[in-house]
Amino acid sequence: MPARILGLVLVLGVGVLFLVGSRGAQLAGFFIYMSFACTIIPLPTPPYVVAMGKTFHPTWVALLGATGNCIAAFGEYFFLTWLFSKGEIQARIEKNRIFRRLRHFFNRAAFICLVITGFTPIPFEPFRLAAIVSRYSLVLYLLAVFAGRFPRYYLIAQIGFIYQIPAYLLIILVFVMVGISKIGVWAEKKSRI
Repeated sequence: MPARILGLVLVLGVGVLFLVGSRGAQLAGFFIYMSFACTIIPLPTPPYVVAMGKTFHPTWVALLGATGNCIAAFGEYFFLTWLFSKGEIQARIEKNRIFRRLRHFFNRAAFICLVITGFTPIPFEPFRLAAIVSRYSLVLYLLAVFAGRFPRYYLIAQIGFIYQIPAYLLIILVFVMVGISKIGVWAEKKSRI
């Protein structure tokens, strides 16, 4: 629950900064948002990247977004490594049949898996988890995150630059993305009952 509240505060705060803040405040807010958005507090990033691309050069948007993601990945790496050091959590994950298959695939081409899933819509989280559980090199992990996220954010920011999508449509998109994720969580809970 506290993570959801923090996520909501971030979404609202960054939205206000984007609408009424100075250019420097907009960049700082974007950087902070991207430093949290790809952690255990999943927040929608594409609408915000598009919005930033409308105002700022796509290279700057991609650089700040990818660097923010690396900061998030850095903190998450140490937090989850500490959490998995407790033993029973890591043992439970490693016993999972699907995770064992994923880890086998991941170990064959770890860096490439992280870059590809960081760039494409393929879910990044399972590979990120595999990297952390496997104690993959932190430096290579951060380089892979940056190498995957920078071109992704550059292309998304280009959409904002080229098409100048109205802010109200981007706000609606944020609510739709948050709503879809909430429906997914609700449906998963209902299926367990």
